[in-house]
Amino acid sequence: MKTQVSTHLIHEKDGRHLMIRRAGSAYYPGFLSLVAGHVEPPETPLEALLREVEEEIGVRLAPGDVSFAKVLHRRLPDQIYIDYFFKAEHMPDALQICEPDKISEIGMFDLQAVRDQIVPYVWAVLTSPQTYQEFEERGLIPRL
Repeated sequence: MKTQVSTHLIHEKDGRHLMIRRAGSAYYPGFLSLVAGHVEPPETPLEALLREVEEEIGVRLAPGDVSFAKVLHRRLPDQIYIDYFFKAEHMPDALQICEPDKISEIGMFDLQAVRDQIVPYVWAVLTSPQTYQEFEERGLIPRL
């Protein structure tokens, strides 16, 4: 079984979360998710996050602009994911889609209003009372 490591950005302001709509992928196409991506060797999860944020939405963050939020161990039928989540308190208002082949929309969303459009594990993390604890394990998370 293969193990993947990924990194995600959480940004919440006034009860709304920064999310992107996935495009060009067989994994939950058209669903909302966080700005995220795989950690590429020899990157650390934080280095990968900073790279992904700039690649996907054109924002250059410094390591001090984000704080660690959570690690999620996620099991899929054919692979295991170790997901790192970081939180940014401040983001610029002007965000852009820099990878239109991967992202069709970017915006601030009320989670309850778009619940059925959010990738299930992202929904679980963002709505879990344990979101800002250091570690969590989840088995298979069914589709909504």
